[in-house]
Parts: sequence; structure tokens; C-alpha cells
Amino acid sequence: MTTPTNDTSATDGPDDFQVAVTAVTRAIRAINADQRGGDGAEFVTHLLATVAANLGSSEAVTAGRPGSWEAAGVGDLLRSTVGSDDEYLLTFRTEPIEIVVNSVYELDDLGMFETYEASTGHIGAQLFGDRWSRARDRLTLAELEQIEDIEEQLVELEKHDRTEYQHRFAAAAQTRFEQLRAEDPGRYPEHLTVTVRFADEDPSNDDLTDGWGEDLASRLYQHARENTPLPGSDTAPDWAAGQRHADTLLAAGHWPHLRIATLAHYGTPTRTDEH
Repeated sequence: MTTPTNDTSATDGPDDFQVAVTAVTRAIRAINADQRGGDGAEFVTHLLATVAANLGSSEAVTAGRPGSWEAAGVGDLLRSTVGSDDEYLLTFRTEPIEIVVNSVYELDDLGMFETYEASTGHIGAQLFGDRWSRARDRLTLAELEQIEDIEEQLVELEKHDRTEYQHRFAAAAQTRFEQLRAEDPGRYPEHLTVTVRFADEDPSNDDLTDGWGEDLASRLYQHARENTPLPGSDTAPDWAAGQRHADTLLAAGHWPHLRIATLAHYGTPTRTDEH
């Protein structure tokens, strides 16, 4: 028999095991005294199913030692409650489904930052002709200040685009969730909610939602990533185009500077390969 470990070294608060024991003991005493509905076995079973649901899967409950006899017993109990494939798991969940996204990473992966650079390059060529280069080593001080002012305007546009993308991404995830609930209300009950959190300021990205998983958060993330319109357009990324998303945007005439009143007069290159 394995002795429960009550290690409090990771926290200064009350021991989780003791808190859980106290709460469950109190609840089952109330049940046995007819002060609470249900029965003890049902209470414990639903409690375990709720923990599994909040963790995201039945396997998460026994992930620390999946081959143990305790894990086998817990697995059997959970399968009898939430289904062999966790098909009823979310009906027990009490925490929101959280999708964690880094919109800077997403927009970079989609090539959006290349489009702002393309606008800078096009305007630089328009203003300074053959003297324009990425190094800017042939520009005068006044010309450097001029191009830096243009870049600042594009930076402000990028910030606006990022905010708009976040709103659209969250809306796409929420809309898809509502569609799933309408298709299968038994699996996605009314009390279940979805939130999208943008972790742009977290350089570690440790909590980002994995787009390759089969859980609900991963599936909603992948749907939003594939269907959220790119900034400056109402078109979702063309994943089958065989070219970079930045090239697709620019080829369609969606140059960032065209959305800035003071820069729109610079137009676009007469040939798309000039950017």
C-alpha cells in the first residue's frame, strides 16, 4: 500500500491533501446524516471526474505514475463515469476552458511583420531612389529622421493590428465553441465557458495552448488560427497557397501603409517583386 505524501515544501499555505480530506469528510458526513443529497460513492466519483475534467483529461490524474495499481483503479472508475474516451468529461468541468495565445508569435509566424517592413522599403525607395538600402548608410540625417517618422507610424499601425487580431481570434474561437455546443449540447453543457488569454508579455511561452492536441482548447486554438482574418484584410490565411502569407497579402494590394492617411499616397510597387 502506498502512503499518501503530504509535502508542504512547495507552498506556505495549508496542505492540499489535508484540506481535501477535511472537505470530503465533512460532505460525506452530511450525506450520511441526510443533510445533503446523494450518497458517498456518488460524491467521490463525481469529485474525481471533476478533477479530471479541470485537468483536461482522465490521463492527467494518473500522469505521475500511470502504471501503478492505484492508477489502474482510478482509470477504471473514471471510465465508468466520463466514458472510455472522455466523451462526457466536460460535463463535469467547473473551470473555464482557457486558450493561451501569444499574438506576437502568431502574427510573426503569419509573416505580418514582413509586410510592415515591405511598406518601409517601398516608401524608402520612393523617397530616396538608389540611395535607399536596409543599411541606410547613404541617407542624410534629415532623411534618416524622415524614414524613422514613417516607421513610427507603421509601429502604431502594428499595435492597432495586433489588438484587432486578438479580438478577431477570440471571436473565432468563441463562435466555433458555440457551433460545437449547438451540434452536441450533451457534450458541451451550458455551464461550460471558454476564455482566450493573450500572453504577449511572457517570453517563456510556457502556458501557450498546444495546437496539435485533441483537447477542446487545442481544437479551438487551431480553428481560430486557421480562420482569423489577417490584419488589413477580411481574408483568412490561405494555408494551401504554397507561398508566404505576407506575399499573399501584398499581392492582393493589402500594403500596411495604405491604411495610414499620411502614407497612402506612396501607393504600391508597379511589380510585386519590387518589395
